[in-house]
Amino acid sequence: MMTTGINIFEPLQEEGMKKISRLSGVLITCLLACSLAFAAPGKTGGQFLKINPSARASAMAGAFAGLADDIFALYSNPAGLAQFQKAELATTYLRYFGDINFGFIGYASSLHDKGVIGFGYTYLLVDKIEKRGIDETLLGEFNAKDTDLALSYAYKNAVPSVLEGLDLGGSVKIINSEIDQTIAYTVALDAAALYRPAKNLSLGLAVQNMSPGIKFKEVTDPLPLDLKFGVSFLPSQELCINGEIDEYIIDNKFYAALGMEYWLVKQLALRAGYRFGYDTASLGSSVGLSAGLGFRIWSVGLDYAFVPFGDLGDTHRITFTAKF
Repeated sequence: MMTTGINIFEPLQEEGMKKISRLSGVLITCLLACSLAFAAPGKTGGQFLKINPSARASAMAGAFAGLADDIFALYSNPAGLAQFQKAELATTYLRYFGDINFGFIGYASSLHDKGVIGFGYTYLLVDKIEKRGIDETLLGEFNAKDTDLALSYAYKNAVPSVLEGLDLGGSVKIINSEIDQTIAYTVALDAAALYRPAKNLSLGLAVQNMSPGIKFKEVTDPLPLDLKFGVSFLPSQELCINGEIDEYIIDNKFYAALGMEYWLVKQLALRAGYRFGYDTASLGSSVGLSAGLGFRIWSVGLDYAFVPFGDLGDTHRITFTAKF
């Protein structure tokens, strides 16, 4: 995938490409070393961490790590927060499958020459789950809840002596999971980089959910450790084309996504994308498709994403954003 897109790098000088190659190798080696130190075999917990809270990014099949130019960099690539010059507030509501409710609220603000700081809170709620005994006798009902509280920081042009235009960022996350009055906590780390080798091109790299795992009673499940790489290319002011690959290391799941955003006018954007890697044979041929709209009036935005999941049902995300 990276090889087929090599023409994008034509504006770069040969020496610049050598620096990118060396730095990318160092970053990937360091990030993988850190992530694998936390990794463990087995099924992962905290699956809600895979749900993209951004309607804008979801409409583009989740391909956002290379762009990461709004508050949802908190989720996709914390280094993207370094681009902020204003404060930004956002909230998302997603009606997921069945009685599952998912939401997000986030805030980020520039500290001027000291970087950018951001906060994000994600929740997933499932109400009134039936509790049954061994003989299927109804014993009552219980609720389940997952939350993720993240503190993120990013710094623009972090190492100019090594590579000009490289932004670095990271997050510390407190993750809580509650099932029928049994509560588990853990801490996770994200580490990320965003680099702009040309005015209309940016590259993103992130390792997310590095953690010792989340423990319920005597059982510890690792979190879904994610290594992602993204590319964003702007051939014009109206059009943005994004690509991303995600490798969930412990789950042994690989996804590739391609998405685009086109602004018809300054107030209205069309978005679409496709995410490769889903089991279309069992879920249906529509799985992987996504589409959406974006509206902007002054500094206020409203985004919508439609993401079908075949037999599981369709999902609808709505995001409200404000810059000030």
